[in-house]
Amino acid sequence: MNYLLLLLLFLPGSLLHAEIGATPQQSISRYGTTERDAIKESGLLYFRKGGLCTIAHFYQGRCDLLSIFSEKESMGFPEELSDERITSLLKSEGGFSEWTAAPRFTINGVWRTPDGKLIAVYDTMRHKLVIMTHDAYVREQRAKKAPR
Repeated sequence: MNYLLLLLLFLPGSLLHAEIGATPQQSISRYGTTERDAIKESGLLYFRKGGLCTIAHFYQGRCDLLSIFSEKESMGFPEELSDERITSLLKSEGGFSEWTAAPRFTINGVWRTPDGKLIAVYDTMRHKLVIMTHDAYVREQRAKKAPR
């Protein structure tokens, strides 16, 4: 019997679908041809699949941030993602079946994984879901504070 097939059958679904942590080639295998490949310039790959646009950011060869939004627009902004779609995306793209909602101090939705390694923010004004590693968040915060 094919041992790889057995392994795939017994792995949790989150491990099979997790996009965070994927290599550029794994992302291309999952989403198909890139809409735009800027991996050498900015570490980004742009995809369009299943009614969604996904921008994947890579750091040291692994995806550490995803920006996901509807490909349909209304008045220049992506259409809003439903709560059900956001929950589904957190599971499939973040790779964890459980996310904890943070207390709402803003109008945005904010979640994190039980282990604290992933953070997600749904920007209610721009209708974009961002899923990122804790390390990507820390790098982003440092970059904002760095003098230009």
